[in-house]
Amino acid sequence: MSRLFGPIRQCGIVVPSLDRALDYWTGVLRIGPFFRINHLELDYFRFRGQQSEVDLSIALANSGDMQIELIEQHNDAPSPYLDFLKQHGPGLQHYSVWSETYDSDMQRFAGEGVKVLVEGQISNGSYFAYFEGGEDAQPMMEIADLTSTAAELFKMIRDEAAGWDGSDPIRILQL
Repeated sequence: MSRLFGPIRQCGIVVPSLDRALDYWTGVLRIGPFFRINHLELDYFRFRGQQSEVDLSIALANSGDMQIELIEQHNDAPSPYLDFLKQHGPGLQHYSVWSETYDSDMQRFAGEGVKVLVEGQISNGSYFAYFEGGEDAQPMMEIADLTSTAAELFKMIRDEAAGWDGSDPIRILQL
């Protein structure tokens, strides 16, 4: 657990091909089912203070209490995902903590001198932010706003993983 951010709830992995990654995670590692969101709708995404029209698809699953997020970016809009792929190739790009007190946590982090790298909002109303690290400070930290909608979704994904028998490994999700 991070004494600054709190318990880590998710590992975010950047991949060049979501299809290939899902084959590996469900077929080889036998983790699933994954809930895939194609072309995630974002109300906004600011990277280094500038609006970026990033086009992402993601897939979410759980292994026990740890959520796995696979992320593929489809365009060349500026983002920490493209930066990570260029610098490191595919792999663990971020850890995420989930907050029920997002605004006050963001104020607390600012008071600690933590600098925001990315701010965004998913179309379902959930906010998220990534924090600036040193050059070799990978993976970076994310905080996600644990709205009631997000909490219900994450519980469903965790529950589905707990009882997963290997069938229907990839499920399309619309937010």
